[in-house]
Amino acid sequence: MNMRIKLMTPEEWPIYQSRIVAFAVRYGDRRLTAAALKRLRQLEPSALVPVPAEETPSSAIIVALQDGKLTGFAFAEGAGEKTCIVVTHPDSRGLGIASQLLLRLRSYFGRLSCRVASDNAASMAACFNAGMIAVGLSPGPTGKPTLRFETPDSIPAKS
Repeated sequence: MNMRIKLMTPEEWPIYQSRIVAFAVRYGDRRLTAAALKRLRQLEPSALVPVPAEETPSSAIIVALQDGKLTGFAFAEGAGEKTCIVVTHPDSRGLGIASQLLLRLRSYFGRLSCRVASDNAASMAACFNAGMIAVGLSPGPTGKPTLRFETPDSIPAKS
């Protein structure tokens, strides 16, 4: 198995955008919110380019390719504060791909935040395996209890 995880460039995004959106719809197991899918559909290549005053772009897409075939991807806006999506192909689940994608996003942004419905054990495990910790619980967009995960370095120190 030849697995490669890479950052999608602004030049690649227009070429692969429809393929990645279709992958998200098909393999997201109806767990992705309509708002998150809309943000992915409307993502402009310029969002993947660093803003002069910033060190990193506002958005990033990391893809996992196995023998050249898309097996998973992760998308985050604002280091996950606005949007954080991770989708893996059903045949590739259980291999740690989601955790690897989250780790790459964390490395890229320097921190990461994700929200996961409390009934999504696989996504919670991916967050934990990527070194994230649950820091809060609130109602999600569908009313389900939703855990907020953050990387330890992004958690404010208590006084």
